[in-house]
Amino acid sequence: MLDVRLIHYFLVVAREQNMTRAAAELHISQPSLSAQISELESRIGVKLFRRTNKNTLLTEDGILFRSRAQELLDLSDKIESEFTVGAGGVSGDIFLGCAETHIMSYISEVFRQMKLEYPDVRLHIYSGDAEAVRERLDKGLLDVGLLLGPAVHEKYDYIGLGMYDTFGLLVPRDCDLAERASISVGELSELPILMSRQTASGSQNIIGMNPAEIHTVGSYNLATNVTYMVEQGLGYALCIDNLVNTEGRNLRFIPIKPEVRLEAYIVTKKYAYLSKAVRVFLQRLNTAE
Repeated sequence: MLDVRLIHYFLVVAREQNMTRAAAELHISQPSLSAQISELESRIGVKLFRRTNKNTLLTEDGILFRSRAQELLDLSDKIESEFTVGAGGVSGDIFLGCAETHIMSYISEVFRQMKLEYPDVRLHIYSGDAEAVRERLDKGLLDVGLLLGPAVHEKYDYIGLGMYDTFGLLVPRDCDLAERASISVGELSELPILMSRQTASGSQNIIGMNPAEIHTVGSYNLATNVTYMVEQGLGYALCIDNLVNTEGRNLRFIPIKPEVRLEAYIVTKKYAYLSKAVRVFLQRLNTAE
């Protein structure tokens, strides 16, 4: 079994790319750190670093191991937090994964009310598309996912929130389209579209149209960043409503008609162990009005 301490040492060296700087941060000698890294490489049977005169760089195996090592440390921290006992017997960390959505306002309000009663509970948010959230749920790195779309995966338990995200186009306020009250799905093929990566991946048929039929000029995963591309006239962003504040900016949101919307679900891995803090959080989400 790998020592968590060695994994931590590895990640510090990988970040600093220098054994001396990493040793100083870890408050150990450089020869001792080198010996620890050599022990780790011996245990897993591959070289993780290649040394130059000035730097300590990751090998290809090292790059792969870094992603796995970080996941392992995240899981270790999560397990430790689940057994922390605080006020009222409910404390510790809740790990939630979601894409950008205005529904997080509702989730945050539910958690705020919970924290008034259980101040030692902490909420950690991982932002990613549906595929990334499901992957982290499967690995045990997340307790809860907030996903949009039909509940189709049998390995998860779902709580329907009765809330929806609706889709439309974010366009410059000074363009001809900004005068429109709505736009149809069919018209998207005629426009330069900045596509969200979740939509472009084809993992969800969100808009009822093959993404390959859309004239995609770019992609994004954070709506905040794509707003600047829209303002500069580089394309129209396909996104959800109530996510971007268009007030005082060269931006306007135009809904798609007929309405394109996806229901929001709280998702947990079926048969997974859930800490008391997570169970209370889910109960409150399930009963909140």
